[in-house]
Amino acid sequence: MEVFTFFAAVAVLFAVCKFIENYLRSFYIENSPHRWVLITGCDTGFGHRLAQDLDKRGARVFAGCLTEEGEKRLGEKCSDNVVIFRLDVTRKDSIQNAVNLVRSRLAEKEVLWAVVNNAGVLHIAAPLEWQTKEHFEKTLNVNLYGAIMITKSFLPLLRESKGRLVNMSSVASMVAFPGVVAYNVSKSALEAYTDTFRREMYHVGVSAHLIQPSGFATCIFPQEATLRLRQAFYELPENVKEFYGEKTIHSGAVGQVGSDGSFDSDLSKVTTAIQHALFARYPRYRYPVGRGSVALFWTLTKLPEIVADRMFAAAAP
Repeated sequence: MEVFTFFAAVAVLFAVCKFIENYLRSFYIENSPHRWVLITGCDTGFGHRLAQDLDKRGARVFAGCLTEEGEKRLGEKCSDNVVIFRLDVTRKDSIQNAVNLVRSRLAEKEVLWAVVNNAGVLHIAAPLEWQTKEHFEKTLNVNLYGAIMITKSFLPLLRESKGRLVNMSSVASMVAFPGVVAYNVSKSALEAYTDTFRREMYHVGVSAHLIQPSGFATCIFPQEATLRLRQAFYELPENVKEFYGEKTIHSGAVGQVGSDGSFDSDLSKVTTAIQHALFARYPRYRYPVGRGSVALFWTLTKLPEIVADRMFAAAAP
């Protein structure tokens, strides 16, 4: 009976603590027009939706788009509070142009409050043995190095505002999925970078936050994904091609590379989490969002590795 009483008391204490935590996290800072937010990767997906959501909120936004088409599409949906410009996070000159633009547009008493590193790619989905150094570089250049260089370039402005950094991670940082090794590596490394940044900037007053979405329909798979898959297969040594067989191109997760059909189309779940990270008085450090993000993927990180291995193991050729 005493043991039951002890565990009941612990459960009640835990519930009370969670209630207090959730209550405190419900408070937001004043929505000031003097605070600007910079977002990368606004052509489609989360960045595209976030720029619109912040615009409706009355926030001032710098929205970086990779393509002219992306600029035009976003411009048709936003007010003059959103400054849309071309930004390639893999190019030093493009990043410097962005810094110059932001500095030139910030009026007296206006600050760059936050940077949202949203730009991301999944260059190829294929068995890791198929992937070359070039495949890794093309993924890491955007998902990791691009985020790092954007952060470093805008850090002086973030220090001035004692603002916030929000990096777009993934549940792939919790559970490494077969077939997307470069993407897994980029997101895991981004989380390590974000944690390091947060601890180095702790006494400076700049905070850092991670968004960890599960599967959402964001067009992250490029239109030429299947072509890249086939090309990667045909460039393999003959003995490796023989081991896998051409049927591997059409099997399992690799065969679904071009489809978003099973993904959640409600991007507001993620953009709402980002807005909490941007404007809550007491934001979280990590935001798992979407189907299974906590119930499945986070839980798997607390279980013996063999559980996730058996669940996600790729079928043998």
